[in-house]
Amino acid sequence: MSLTFAQFKAGIKQVESGGRYSVVNSIGAVGAYQVMKSNIPEWTRRALGYSMTWQQFRDSPSAQEKVADVILGGYFKQYGAEGAASMWFSGQPNPNSSASDGGNTVRQYVDKVLAASGGGPSAAPTSGSTAVTPKLDTSALADSYGLSAALVNSSSELKKLFKQAVAGSWSADVFSAKLKNTKWWSTQSDTLRQYITLKYTDPASWRQKQAQAQYAVNALAVQVGLGNQIGPKGVASALLSSAVYNSLALGWSDARIKDWLGSRVAVQGGIMTGEAGEAFDKLHTLAYLNGMKYGSAWYAGQARSIVSGTGTQEAAEALIRRQAAAKYSAFADQIKAGQDVMDLASPYIKAVADILEVPDTDVDLFNSHVSKAMTANKGGQATSIWQFENDLRRDPLWRKTQNAQDGAMQTAHQVLQQWGMVF
Repeated sequence: MSLTFAQFKAGIKQVESGGRYSVVNSIGAVGAYQVMKSNIPEWTRRALGYSMTWQQFRDSPSAQEKVADVILGGYFKQYGAEGAASMWFSGQPNPNSSASDGGNTVRQYVDKVLAASGGGPSAAPTSGSTAVTPKLDTSALADSYGLSAALVNSSSELKKLFKQAVAGSWSADVFSAKLKNTKWWSTQSDTLRQYITLKYTDPASWRQKQAQAQYAVNALAVQVGLGNQIGPKGVASALLSSAVYNSLALGWSDARIKDWLGSRVAVQGGIMTGEAGEAFDKLHTLAYLNGMKYGSAWYAGQARSIVSGTGTQEAAEALIRRQAAAKYSAFADQIKAGQDVMDLASPYIKAVADILEVPDTDVDLFNSHVSKAMTANKGGQATSIWQFENDLRRDPLWRKTQNAQDGAMQTAHQVLQQWGMVF
């Protein structure tokens, strides 16, 4: 007999939950149709036009029915009853796959659904096509094996095999056998082969690993200063997806992932965040306290190097001190010993503040008087304080100070006294 989608949908609901909308199982499948939590944001967006949390989905029978109509209905239309049941259970449309969830094989699950739908193991889809092993189109074939377009195109052998599979309408099992006989497969790491195999044979576990890795790698992205890479609808950025792939498929360690992410940290609005931001700020502060100026790109590059592990905070700070020691050579030994140039310049800074009557907070190493005084003269010495104070009084600004005016009045008074005009 032929099954309608309504009959098929009812069979899925019965097998998955007995029709209970509020059930949530131990591996995170939610509702009457047991939708995985990780799929809910995207599937509700596709079905409803907006994303729901798994709790909202659990509490909305109408949303569950709509998702089943759209997602399961799409499978049913494309693959027929057996292929759709297989997709719902395993993530790939081959009902004769040996994949298992530990309780049922794909074949056993499909037969249960067909029986609950009112048909038998040989029930045919509504479309009238014969119940045969479903064939995969290009996108389904790539997705079933974790093969991104970039990965397919990276190998001429893999690209050729992929085209043959599509042209010949190979089943998933045939493609799997052919893939494992290729030179590409034999030269890949165990990690990549395991990643691809897991996605095909145990998609539920694969999705769980994806979700766990996405959470962990996103935390690393935040840590190094890239910020949250998961959008408000739960969609990962392209950068995060690549990092997760590198972690799971290529076996990259957290340290290498952090290195890779750290090299992509950029300055946003003049600041960096996370560990990169901390390194950026420390270097910027040290440079200021030692009279050194660098461009934003220099700080960003050093910060990326530090968080990615190709450089260290100590090495970057030592570079600043070496350059400061060269610039302020009269104080080179003190600077190399760890003293900041700002501290060494404090007598000059105080003199500028007192004589020119400006707040000492407005005077730093980039003040023209202080900078000149700290720079060694031809004899390799810094300007003496008494000479520095005399030089300050030649500054036109000094004539406008109260000190200058008081000094002028005192001088005039002394002259008048000498002339006997005042007492």
